[in-house]
Amino acid sequence: MNTHPVELISAYADGELPPDQALELEKHLTACTECARELALIRTMGDAMRANMTGRADRSVWERVNRRINKPIGWLLVLAGTAIWIAMAVVEWYRARELSWPYLAATAFTIGAVMIAAGYAYEQYREWKDSPYKDIEI
Repeated sequence: MNTHPVELISAYADGELPPDQALELEKHLTACTECARELALIRTMGDAMRANMTGRADRSVWERVNRRINKPIGWLLVLAGTAIWIAMAVVEWYRARELSWPYLAATAFTIGAVMIAAGYAYEQYREWKDSPYKDIEI
């Protein structure tokens, strides 16, 4: 082989070459470090892709949905929001000696919105932290 058979290297890595072509390519690979390096790169990328695909394929859709619903951060935010809302209601009761429905509704809505924003921010951070693409610069 006088040239670098890149398309044959990929087929060889996948085990798709006939035995006679595979033998001829193996001889070329022993003499050509550039092609041997290309084969190693193709195999490394293939192994990485297979490992990534099998890691994500093991989880079913319902497992992922269940994991997202039952995350402890959501329940912690609900408890924290409820505690803050009760504390604000107690402070308002001692301050004004009455609780109005508009005050309770407005504070509940505001605290709920803040807790949803905090949960969303946490989820975005967690997705970013686990992302394999976070260190890629454009």
